Amino acid sequence: MSLVSSGCSTTVQEKLAREQSIESAINWYQTGDLLSAEQHLHWLHKKGLGTDKSWKLLGNIYFRQYRFEASQSAYRNSLKMNAADEEVWFNLALLSLRQTTNILMDARVELDTFDGELEILLSELLELQKARLQETPENEGT
Repeated sequence: MSLVSSGCSTTVQEKLAREQSIESAINWYQTGDLLSAEQHLHWLHKKGLGTDKSWKLLGNIYFRQYRFEASQSAYRNSLKMNAADEEVWFNLALLSLRQTTNILMDARVELDTFDGELEILLSELLELQKARLQETPENEGT
């Protein structure tokens, strides 16, 4: 009987640790302490306690740090756990827009002439990027 009790106790402790860690990471993220939020999420994921929301938050952190490949990977991990999260799909699309825009901005620097369709495409992409990254709401801790 004590084995069963300790097994349940560990599960409850892990769930509590997960909830507290995600809540702490969200608070750090919202105050701009991306490093602390990221470190906390890495700890959570190393322990195997990650959730779709923790992966989404990590994706948002990476996005804000311009670490686009890592952001995409984190968003994909989130979708593996919850493929119905529209915010993650939106953020992935926004990420792709940002990457495409960066390519066009590099092209503008490197090419002798940058006009016509390339300039129109860059202008349209910049306009589309006025959409904001879908953030994790304050009351959505877990």
